Amino acid sequence: MSPSKLKGSFLEYIVRRLLLNCGFTTVRPDGLLIFRRSGLTMLNGKGAAHDADVLVDPPVQMPFSYPFRLNFECKAYNKKTDLSVIRNALGLRYDINEFEIVTRDQLVKRRNNRRSSLAIDNRQRFNYQVGVASVEDFSKPAFEFAANNKIPLLSLRWFLPGRICDKFHEINSSYLRGFNIDQMEGLREFLKGKTDRVGQDFLENTESIFKEIYDEFLDFENRVLVGLLESGDLVFLIDHRNNAIDYLSGDRYSFSAQFHYERRDRSYWRLNVDNQVEFGFYLPENVIAMWRSQNFDKQAALDIKAQMFSKVFVFNKTGDIPFRLIKIDREWLNGMFDQA
Repeated sequence: MSPSKLKGSFLEYIVRRLLLNCGFTTVRPDGLLIFRRSGLTMLNGKGAAHDADVLVDPPVQMPFSYPFRLNFECKAYNKKTDLSVIRNALGLRYDINEFEIVTRDQLVKRRNNRRSSLAIDNRQRFNYQVGVASVEDFSKPAFEFAANNKIPLLSLRWFLPGRICDKFHEINSSYLRGFNIDQMEGLREFLKGKTDRVGQDFLENTESIFKEIYDEFLDFENRVLVGLLESGDLVFLIDHRNNAIDYLSGDRYSFSAQFHYERRDRSYWRLNVDNQVEFGFYLPENVIAMWRSQNFDKQAALDIKAQMFSKVFVFNKTGDIPFRLIKIDREWLNGMFDQA
């Protein structure tokens, strides 16, 4: 079993599970436009069929538009993800969104002005968004290109401890030789979404790097909610006191919040909801860059709060409402503007 394939499958599993816990749903192959081949989910594009690492439907859709779908390309490299990967993601997005089925017979009908016949295949169409998920962070050119082309990015370094991310890169050929082939094949099948008791048992009960990463992710998963900023950036809201998630799980839809950064680490912020409960979260790298360009000026920080955090859509793990809306406390923010 190739270490790179196992690491890639493990990263896909974490990203998929993270999204499913936020209310996303796995896209099921239809056997034609989306199909399974050699254990992979293949998505047809204009030029070729592509391996879709994590293909999901969002919990809500935008009206008056083709429904959206999200595909995350997962890269378990032992280095920062560079610009070439993000460019490939943009090309993939173009290829699958521009795909259309037109046959010779349909073109002949169009030439003969037979408008009663459809000149294209009558099928459900989608707007596909393509993101990139990585174990490591992204290079500065990759960040800039992704921001300019609206490509979502996700790094395990943003929410899992560094020591756990380092463990990914200890999975090599030498390490895998300590396990039998059936265990490794079963593990990859399970990580790819198939029901495999051997793989599941190995991941959950056999002492290994895989179990160490898995256990850490479970701990994180049980105390985190995922929020979406109006900019399209994801933030991971960490409940340190084990009461904030319950507070957002009731019947209320909307909440008010204040945002504060830590004095010693300006990338780490606290979200105080209704002056009752508190989450911690790391500011997305591109937002930090905006703030840093202003030399961490107080006015710049207020502008970021007003622009980036006016609304945060927090995906709900349970219940009938797919997300909660956290709005910035305008009275508090206006008071801070007056003092700036």
